[in-house]
Amino acid sequence: MEGIEKVEEEVRAALRGMGPTKAPGSDGFLALFFQKYWHIIGKEVMEYCLSILNGNKGVEPVNITEIVLIPKIPNPSTLVNFRPISLCTVMYKIVAKTIANRLQSSAFVPGRLITDNVLLAYEILHTFRQKRTGKKGYMALKLDMSKAYDRVE
Repeated sequence: MEGIEKVEEEVRAALRGMGPTKAPGSDGFLALFFQKYWHIIGKEVMEYCLSILNGNKGVEPVNITEIVLIPKIPNPSTLVNFRPISLCTVMYKIVAKTIANRLQSSAFVPGRLITDNVLLAYEILHTFRQKRTGKKGYMALKLDMSKAYDRVE
């Protein structure tokens, strides 16, 4: 039971860390809805998140993302003058943020070497290569974050 309580706290922490009125995903729900009505919908949200985190369900039903371009300057003329934002569903954000928080907690552990996470990444990529099966294989991305801190003017 303690394991479930720990996961519930991780999920609630992920939800609390979200801006309540940030742009909604394709389902139209804001994080505010989940935060305000957690006492009503929390059990179902927890069960769904737990089934995804345990690998019993895929994330596909909630992984519907729309990408919208927002101009950084008035009258933009090239693609560089736009900032893309991803409009994800809150359920997807909850699961993704829970996983990201778990990964973050493994990054800066006293006594752990930086190479430990490199070896972990290598093992994950090795597993991806071993599990390749037709069109339903796995994928890893390395992203260039050179424009990560651009602002809309």
